[in-house]
Amino acid sequence: MTDVLPFTKAQLQRARSLVRHAWDLAGLPFRFALLPDAWNKRCGWSSLEEERLRAVLPQVEGRLLDVGCGANRLVRCYGGDSVGVDVHDFGGGALIVDDTRHLPFDDGSFDTVSFVACLNHIPYRAEALREAYRVLPPGGRIVLTMINRLFGRVGHAIWWYGEDRHRGGMAEGETGGLNVSEVIDLLGGAGFENARRRRFCYGMNGLYLATKPGLRKAA
Repeated sequence: MTDVLPFTKAQLQRARSLVRHAWDLAGLPFRFALLPDAWNKRCGWSSLEEERLRAVLPQVEGRLLDVGCGANRLVRCYGGDSVGVDVHDFGGGALIVDDTRHLPFDDGSFDTVSFVACLNHIPYRAEALREAYRVLPPGGRIVLTMINRLFGRVGHAIWWYGEDRHRGGMAEGETGGLNVSEVIDLLGGAGFENARRRRFCYGMNGLYLATKPGLRKAA
């Protein structure tokens, strides 16, 4: 069963008021540590998922592939003939694959590939990024979000509601987060260029952008 989207593309694209920013800032301890993400909306706070999608959506171009898509909300908000893939079925109409090293798509099938808050949970992340590189055309873009190892270590220690707690802890190769240098090195190792990072979510999260070398063909 597909869940109901808690926000729309229009809502994510709308600038937040100063009052909403102030309320979100006041609720940081609850939003980032104490309450499950789904409870934040009930308190009038922006959920962490909303924060991530607000950062990612403006960077998406053309046809999107969202890897590790969870409930597939980015794809459902963005629209078009985009696709979300995951190795677990969280609902939302995602395509379930055995692993993200081998995707059932032709070379250059997508204009943007995203990894939203999931690369640290992919043990074979270098190979997954190389597969993302394959399904992008020259000039295609990769977009991902990631917290650093310190925030991740602290967060996963106190997030009593975290998914990893319900599945018996993290699997071998998973980690709470990845540092900036690790993400940049992984992107470069997969062949991407012009990798850069922007802070969001009060500087506690990172948005990473990089491109596949070459010129995009005219439509």
